[in-house]
Amino acid sequence: MDEQTGSHRESSGAGTLIRIGAAVVIADWLLFAIILDVYYFFWGTLLVATYALFATWVRANRPSATWPVSYQWTLKLLGYTAGILGVFELLDDLRYGFLDSLGSILGGLIFYAGVLLMFWGARQLGETTS
Repeated sequence: MDEQTGSHRESSGAGTLIRIGAAVVIADWLLFAIILDVYYFFWGTLLVATYALFATWVRANRPSATWPVSYQWTLKLLGYTAGILGVFELLDDLRYGFLDSLGSILGGLIFYAGVLLMFWGARQLGETTS
């Protein structure tokens, strides 16, 4: 924590990418799986995105909370895991031909963009912290 401003340094760039990516994944699930019923992805990726949003919410609302593992390491783990699961989902979609309609293609592209943002945020967080 920065003593002069009282803000957390990791909440700027990389943490924001992870939050946005997680929100995109959850919104994609709500729109394309629940409402439109055209595109589904692995539940594990949804859980990783939910955990990432929950971790950032806890960090923002309870800054004095203690973490059993460092907050940066937790976000890195969740972002990298989302990226790996996104690659597996892409390979699965291509192998079994799940991208067969406009709705499923759009749902897939939005999902891949969300996990890419989470992965990229974790990668940038890894470069900014030692």
